[in-house]
Amino acid sequence: MAKLEGRVSYSSFSNVEKEKDKFQFDDDYSDSAWAVQESRNAKSGSKSLKQDNLYQFRFDMDEFLDGGYDSSDDTVNSFRNSRPPEVNLKNVLSGLFAIITGRNKAPNFPVNQLFPSSNVSFLGSGNNGDICLHSSVYIPSAPPLLEPSGTDYSAYKDVLEAEPPEWLPDSSTSVCMQCAAPFTALTRGRHHCRFCGGIFCRTCSKGRCLLPAKFRERNPQRVCDACYDRLDPLQGILINSISNAVQVAKHDVMDWTCTRGWLNLPIGMSMEHEIYKASNTLRNYSQVARSNPERSIPISILKGAKGLAILTVVKAGVLVSYKLGTGLVIARRSDGTWSAPSSIFSVGLGWGAQIGGELMDFIVVLHDSKAVKTFCSRMHFSLGAGCSAAAGPIGRVVEADLRAGDGGSGMCYTYSCSKGAFVGVSLEGNVVVSRMDTNLQFYGDPYLSTADILLGTVDRPKAAEPLYAALEDLYHSLRC
Repeated sequence: MAKLEGRVSYSSFSNVEKEKDKFQFDDDYSDSAWAVQESRNAKSGSKSLKQDNLYQFRFDMDEFLDGGYDSSDDTVNSFRNSRPPEVNLKNVLSGLFAIITGRNKAPNFPVNQLFPSSNVSFLGSGNNGDICLHSSVYIPSAPPLLEPSGTDYSAYKDVLEAEPPEWLPDSSTSVCMQCAAPFTALTRGRHHCRFCGGIFCRTCSKGRCLLPAKFRERNPQRVCDACYDRLDPLQGILINSISNAVQVAKHDVMDWTCTRGWLNLPIGMSMEHEIYKASNTLRNYSQVARSNPERSIPISILKGAKGLAILTVVKAGVLVSYKLGTGLVIARRSDGTWSAPSSIFSVGLGWGAQIGGELMDFIVVLHDSKAVKTFCSRMHFSLGAGCSAAAGPIGRVVEADLRAGDGGSGMCYTYSCSKGAFVGVSLEGNVVVSRMDTNLQFYGDPYLSTADILLGTVDRPKAAEPLYAALEDLYHSLRC
């Protein structure tokens, strides 16, 4: 028998005959045990190695032969004889007779005797006698990411310790550095990759990724496709280390010594600003609950709330009013804790006997799970009626509305403190949209949906601690 050294690639046992011509020999011995190489003798019409699901195992053929490999054709013949029998009347009657008499049961041979010509030990026997894969087959055997013994440890380490590049001047190239398409003023503009500094078109730089710590950027940045492939495996590490959600809240002073604590702006440009506005709104309601409990939200409604939506909205008009504002929504989990916040945007119209303008801090009480699922939609509509009156810095608005979206529909109650000069009774219609771009900048995960934030297992972000403290203070003030 000829002595063979190198690698042998093979697929499942059922494809032994089909793959017997695909054995490849490589005299250049390498330590990369799992490297996949193209067959040198592959025919032009054959399938790729990826499609055939071939696995390569490195071993010394002498050891393999000495380990019990039998070159006889017994096993091969057994596979050839295992083909389905020809369908005819004789075989059908024989099969029915075997089933009736119980002779169709296969003999219970040990597993090591079923395949005597192979020393591969990943086959086991189940409780019912069936052959099954050993648990070691589907347990990952590769070392964890970023371990010193990991295969790509050095590559990942180089990415995490990368320095900010020097961007190439726009005049250095007139075509995209990936697809070589020429740049134009309107249809194909220039975009720099924030990780490598190259110049690419919009199509070749669609990805957004968090960059390593030395770049000092906490928002996901535009990168080219090649850099996206390098950064994507490390996003979990970067999300838990440098994203905005894991930072300590910097703006947490809400008394008279801070200008932003006096008045909430209707538009928040970031999730951190929305958290500050919501915390300030809850703090104001806590003060109202202590001084005048009759004018605050009933404790029975708050106790049964499955979630809260907190917004700051500006409203103005005569007969027809216009509303615009932003805020956030949080949900109560089954264990009584609050979920991570999700940013929302609201725009609406009102019609009725009304006049004036006011700035309102809304608290929308979601009293059941259906209402929470409504806010999980990318967009939902609300229709309701309300009565509002504001004179100077103190005012009250009470509304009841029905909300419906692709995530479901539910009933909500709205309470607000308003500032301005406004009076009227109106029929209100609003459109509420989830601000996915704001959530992306805050959490750093492009695959995170609103349902994942409100109903999933997203950890409470450290940057939202002032919000959770304000919620605890509100509930404590209502219990007192």
